[in-house]
Amino acid sequence: MARTHLLGRDKVVYTMDPKAQPALRISPGDTVVLETRDALDNVIARADQLPVDIDFSHVLPATGPIYIEGAEPGDTLEILFQEITPAAKGLSVIIPNFGFLAAEFPNPYTKIIPLREGFGDFAPGIRIPLRPFPGVVGVAPAGEPVANIPPGDYGGNLDNKDIVVGTTLLLPVFVPGALLAIGDCHAAQGDGEVCGTAIECDATITMQINLHKAEHIPRPRLETPTAYITIAYGKTLEEATKQALLDMIDYLQTEKGLSREDAYILCSLAVDLRITQLVDVLPAVRAVLPKAIFM
Repeated sequence: MARTHLLGRDKVVYTMDPKAQPALRISPGDTVVLETRDALDNVIARADQLPVDIDFSHVLPATGPIYIEGAEPGDTLEILFQEITPAAKGLSVIIPNFGFLAAEFPNPYTKIIPLREGFGDFAPGIRIPLRPFPGVVGVAPAGEPVANIPPGDYGGNLDNKDIVVGTTLLLPVFVPGALLAIGDCHAAQGDGEVCGTAIECDATITMQINLHKAEHIPRPRLETPTAYITIAYGKTLEEATKQALLDMIDYLQTEKGLSREDAYILCSLAVDLRITQLVDVLPAVRAVLPKAIFM
């Protein structure tokens, strides 16, 4: 029988580590209510507190890890996000020497943003619709631990604004139990996350976790109510774009039965390539295929 578990924000990790001790053990099909901390680990609460001397080994705390019974290398985790509730306020900062335009903005800056009634009150006359999602969702990689800052085939710092309520995220499993960790909630974010931060906030996330045995995927994938999405990263934006497109072509071959040539043409006709983020060591791109084209 499926159960519901609560995991508080006092149990966090700063790396995806195959040797980490689980904070929670669950069975496939269980639901987890997860509390998360903001990206800077709750060290800034006011506008006069500036992001200087940031300890990058203690950013992007992810609540967990969660051990999923029966998960083994070669399996795939399925995470259905059911509810994401941000805190009453969030923040966005400019960190010196960080961000896509770091050379243009050398000085630290903190912006506190009240969150209420589904909007962020950015400034008089400017309200940002909230679309909360976890920035970090990852499993432990095989081999050495990896810091939460970069994205990778194991997930990690995805910063993908499509991981909202109603989205299903698929992650490959690399170690027994998967060791899933989630954090870094963004109340809202533009594609690119160009200054290096979104509206960073504490949050409570409710999700159901399922397991697909012996179904391997190379990298994270998403399914929303309206689209299939592949996600990829690279040393350059071009490299990330090529991989996201190749993953979509592979998906169309294996899941929709198309030839490689037809899959490539269909991508040219119907797939949107979107910049996910430009700031987390490796740029990220996603390929978005609308479900509406399939009868």
